[in-house]
Amino acid sequence: MKVISLLLSAGLALGAASAQAQTTQAQTNQAQATSAPNAQQSSVQARAAAPLVLSFQAQVPAYRAGQKTTVPVTRELRIPAERAAIIRQRGIITQSLGEDLDKWVRELASGGGARFEQQQQGQWVLVQYDRFKLDPEAARAALLAAVKDPAMKPAQAKVLSQTAPERDLNFFISRGITGHLGTGNTNYTGSSKARMTNIHVGASRFKDRLFEGGTFSFNQFLGPINRAAGFVDGLVIAGDRTEEGLGGGICQVSTTVFRSLYRAGLPVLERSPHSYQVGYYKPQGLDAAIYQPTLDLKFKNDTGGAIWFQTDWNDATGEFNVYAFGKPRDFEVRLSEPRIIKTIPAPADRTIVSSKLAAGQRQQIDWAMPGGTLEVDRLFVRDGQVFKKETLKSNYRPWPNIFLVGK
Repeated sequence: MKVISLLLSAGLALGAASAQAQTTQAQTNQAQATSAPNAQQSSVQARAAAPLVLSFQAQVPAYRAGQKTTVPVTRELRIPAERAAIIRQRGIITQSLGEDLDKWVRELASGGGARFEQQQQGQWVLVQYDRFKLDPEAARAALLAAVKDPAMKPAQAKVLSQTAPERDLNFFISRGITGHLGTGNTNYTGSSKARMTNIHVGASRFKDRLFEGGTFSFNQFLGPINRAAGFVDGLVIAGDRTEEGLGGGICQVSTTVFRSLYRAGLPVLERSPHSYQVGYYKPQGLDAAIYQPTLDLKFKNDTGGAIWFQTDWNDATGEFNVYAFGKPRDFEVRLSEPRIIKTIPAPADRTIVSSKLAAGQRQQIDWAMPGGTLEVDRLFVRDGQVFKKETLKSNYRPWPNIFLVGK
């Protein structure tokens, strides 16, 4: 009986071990089965996160540090990852993708001309964007291959020819435009849709534009502010109140242009600060109000050559830049931080009855700002020594919170 009992015990032990082994194997199999979909899901997610790219590289003429040279450029058609994932699921060149490809091919064929690009360490280089003729059928085939490529690698476009654009390096060199003069920057975050529309229209007037002349007039260069030009109604400062007016927001452009030419060292012939300190124009004391036809912004062009404007803006960040290029100066310009000479507290809140709002509706259109006087020094420096100093003075009225209330 003892022997039988020992055998039974051993058998139970062996059975338990076998059961435990089976359980462990089952858990392993389940883990593998679970990990396989997870791995597949991760692969799908990685695939969905990759953009769709068709590109090519080329050497183009450039002008840097007083010398003609060449630089490599990459031109690409890039479809964002979210949209690319949908296209990859369909596995075809969709109609919209085909239209994007055709537009890209046409744009490359038209060139775009030379323009200044900022390279590493802040150096500006004049780059000639040539005309590139692509093989459209080969480009379409390459793009389709990229759509179906599991590795999601960028596809390469085939270039048939490369020719100089109408606005080549000599366009700038012959006019003495070979260096960066100054950059103006402002931020329009929080602007209304109408205000952003007017900023876009105004900014486009300074996008790749040439100025030749002795006196720069903002109003003349901008052109008329009217509906035919694309301007819409927005809030403008009119006397002691802010109200709807055509082109509201255009002073974001005039202020940014002012900062670019002021930093370029051009003599100021006419400039008016706003009635009060506007939150969009930080730092204060470097704004420029315009109001056609009575209020303008003017500079004397003492560069000895023409001035070339470039601009860019980003609605997502509110960043707006205007760049001025021309004949290189033998000095640099430095601006001091604004100094508050005098300050006046903001007055009590104001309420304006408006027929445009429903009864009882309340809308804030202005925010309180102190009044006072601000000064900014402009220093002209050559060989590390200041040889001229100018002071820009701005007087501002104290301004209250202003609310519209429906009647």
